[in-house]
Amino acid sequence: MGDHGPGAYYDTLELNESCLAERFSILNAYYFPDRNYERLYPSITPVNSFRVVLDQYFGADLDLLEDKSYFAGWLSPYQFTDVSDKIDVACKIP
Repeated sequence: MGDHGPGAYYDTLELNESCLAERFSILNAYYFPDRNYERLYPSITPVNSFRVVLDQYFGADLDLLEDKSYFAGWLSPYQFTDVSDKIDVACKIP
């Protein structure tokens, strides 16, 4: 699992100058020995990837959380902006 995609068009300071579709595209690779992938879905985020695995193989019985994505700029690392509705928007690359 990767926690973020490449950053060629990512601005660490300005949300409006960043290509969120590029930065928020992550790699998730799963191998389930029983081949039961029913609980996985295309928009799953890391927080729920772990919950699915923990439930399925360790009996954790965790509820899934909302799949949300947040942006925080370099100079304000604790000011989170919900960008969940923007991560699938095509980027305008100069």
